[in-house]
Amino acid sequence: MPVSAYLASGLLLALVVGAGIVAIVTIRGRWLASGDDRGDWERTLVDYKNLRDEGVLTEEEYRKIRTLVEPRLRIGSPGLPGRRRPPSGDPPGPDIQRT
Repeated sequence: MPVSAYLASGLLLALVVGAGIVAIVTIRGRWLASGDDRGDWERTLVDYKNLRDEGVLTEEEYRKIRTLVEPRLRIGSPGLPGRRRPPSGDPPGPDIQRT
């Protein structure tokens, strides 16, 4: 087999491996982006709210849990849909605690 055939085979192999690496990195990036934590935290908060509504959790327990979960929702996000935040100078409502 001539040297040019080995060179062509090596180049083809390098291209296939390179394309595989690019595909893996792209798929991994999309996979991680689709696992958005905000959605998970929102579902968690809704689950705890349902437990409160069913009487499993007290109002105080729910508030404590919410104060732990809500900062994770606010990071890099505009807020929960349908919920207004008080302007920074106004005091929070009775059910919102600042830590």
